[in-house]
Amino acid sequence: MPDDLRDDGYPDGNGGRNEDRDRVGENAQADRDNTPPHMEVDVSRPLTAKEREAEKLRRMAELEEEKRRQKEEDDRKKELNRRRKKRRLITPGIVLAVGAISSITMFLMKFENKRMLIWLLVILLVSWMIGSLIQYMFERFAAENEKVISDEGEVINRGLAPSEEVKAEEDG
Repeated sequence: MPDDLRDDGYPDGNGGRNEDRDRVGENAQADRDNTPPHMEVDVSRPLTAKEREAEKLRRMAELEEEKRRQKEEDDRKKELNRRRKKRRLITPGIVLAVGAISSITMFLMKFENKRMLIWLLVILLVSWMIGSLIQYMFERFAAENEKVISDEGEVINRGLAPSEEVKAEEDG
């Protein structure tokens, strides 16, 4: 018996199986496993009118759900932008309020003009630094909250909960 023949009688010793063919078969199997179950179509029989209508309704529901999610995401982004714009007004608001209070107080206390302007400049600079610090803290907290909300949103948008899938099947 020649050396290249094995116990199984095939020259490659794999029972006639070629390793390249095995890899192709594995890839084909992996490709088939990646298709979602609802996308598999039974080609052995045509769909009935009721099944076609159910498929059409399912597709319409999926499209409506995607539109609703997109609208919610757009609304959320608009709200975040509106809040960012409001936070940008924190520092100027604090500076104006403190400046108005201090200038009125100094005017009523009969400060002389040069002394009042020097104190007003110092007070405005200090209030600007404090306002910037407060605005920075608000921005930082808001960024952390947005990150948490976006992380929660990713989990929620990955699909229906099992109980919702059952309700959808019962309704559909």
